Amino acid sequence: MSKTISSLLKKYSTLEYAEIYKPCEIKILDESSGLLIESGHAWSPELSEFYKISNGFFYNGIYIFSVRSEEREEHYDLLVQNVQWKISERLPGCVLFGRSDEEVYVYNEPEKKFQILDFTGWDEYYAFDSLAELFDFVVSERI
Repeated sequence: MSKTISSLLKKYSTLEYAEIYKPCEIKILDESSGLLIESGHAWSPELSEFYKISNGFFYNGIYIFSVRSEEREEHYDLLVQNVQWKISERLPGCVLFGRSDEEVYVYNEPEKKFQILDFTGWDEYYAFDSLAELFDFVVSERI
């Protein structure tokens, strides 16, 4: 049975020092994903599913950025990160949704995959068919 975002968030919320946040408001989520899409970024229903459960995630250096949240500092905001790093120009059809150390996490819509990329060269380290697979991989290797 494949793991779901919901089950993984529930599982990893029990880790000491893991930070799970209240769900993103649907209106804000819809507005933000729409702004990203209009500006040349990608979006995925699985990202929406994640943010409807928790507006971001932090554990042991892993950040899944929030969507316009008052709980997190602005520099951990999804929109801010995508504009700051010019993702629509650097990686057309992608959206940057998280990072850890020297890696960034993106959804690549043209290739229909979730990727872990090198933060400096933007080369692919790993690719996954789902956000759940990427999320499980990055968190489980840091436990």
